[in-house]
Amino acid sequence: MLAGLGAGATLAVVDRQGAALQARFAARRDVAAEMDRFRERAPPIRDIDALLRDRRALTVVLEAFQLEGEVDKRALLRRVMTEDPTASGSLSQRLTDPRWRQLAAAFAGRSGPPLADAALVDRLVGRAVTNRFEKAMGEANPGLREALYFRRMASQVGSVPQLMSDRALMEVARGALGLPREFALLSFEQQRDTLARRLDVTQLQDPRAVARMTQRYLANADRAAPTVPALQLLGGGAANPAGIVALRLSLSA
Repeated sequence: MLAGLGAGATLAVVDRQGAALQARFAARRDVAAEMDRFRERAPPIRDIDALLRDRRALTVVLEAFQLEGEVDKRALLRRVMTEDPTASGSLSQRLTDPRWRQLAAAFAGRSGPPLADAALVDRLVGRAVTNRFEKAMGEANPGLREALYFRRMASQVGSVPQLMSDRALMEVARGALGLPREFALLSFEQQRDTLARRLDVTQLQDPRAVARMTQRYLANADRAAPTVPALQLLGGGAANPAGIVALRLSLSA
């Protein structure tokens, strides 16, 4: 969609025409057919186990939470979708990614068919279509999917570790801050401390600050260069301790 404009220019178009573009995408034959199938198949699904066996229906559910990549992790999904998400020992509480808690909350306390509630099905369809729309935008404009996702989800981030737990959010933050891709080679603690110095997560509650970060991410995406050469860092295929130290020093400078 909107190929050839560049991610920054396309984002400006989405800002002006986003609702119309998404409506047009939702009406596309393949998208509409899949969502119609889900609406038809969802209510009769008798329990979570039956939902887990219906891969197409489960994929739509997970797309609503940007978790479609986890569709084959049925044991994990079953625990998240059947445990009380407010219990301190529940799996969703122990996972740092808030999307798991959102998934758990959507199904918590439901007895009988998990998708019998028409309002829940409507919400899932709307969110799944949004996810697919962002994917389609990113296919023609690399980086745009992550940018749209960041703008939509950043306000839910309350801490640096929570930001780090979401790969897409972390990618936009890294790019917006001008950090090289080799930043991922540092330890969790080194990444966390660097981000804490360079990013005030409370600013993610401000749409204007989020918009500025998104624009910087898109502007830096094509011209970002590693602070330390990748081959020096990787040492020919394995992490090079000297290169990691050099990157660490460059980030703390």
